[in-house]
Amino acid sequence: MQLSAADKLTVSARLSEAKQSLDEVIGLLDTEADASALISKLNESSRRLDRASFVLMVSSLQGTAEASEPERAANIKHLEQLFLDIE
Repeated sequence: MQLSAADKLTVSARLSEAKQSLDEVIGLLDTEADASALISKLNESSRRLDRASFVLMVSSLQGTAEASEPERAANIKHLEQLFLDIE
């Protein structure tokens, strides 16, 4: 299951947003910000990472739909395991 060029760009953009958000968290730590501000920024970072994961899952599912039957079965099993590992 390979990512398309468009999906790679989307995932990269989402990860860059998450990185920027984490950098903001680190900046807040340096300023001794309120814990609620830190929690809010960490939650934002987590949502951004979730969005990147979602793009990866959707791309993988699209690739699975286009695969041959033996590949499809293997891909579905692999995706199920990845999904179960998400906390």
